[in-house]
Amino acid sequence: MKVVHTQGTCGGVESCVEIAPDYFTVDDAGLISLRRSNISDEDLERVTNAVNECPTGALRLAKDTEATHA
Repeated sequence: MKVVHTQGTCGGVESCVEIAPDYFTVDDAGLISLRRSNISDEDLERVTNAVNECPTGALRLAKDTEATHA
């Protein structure tokens, strides 16, 4: 599995960064960007929680074959 970030919909709330800072970071514009997209098995639950906490729906989980940015 991997996490996909839909550019242009991030509100900069940073809840994902608080939950999984090794996957998400805040860029110079104050918006979220991905540190890495491929999710290890041991991190799947935590990254899923981060995706579910995104109030704008800018993040989603995808199969490894899908693009990282939408």
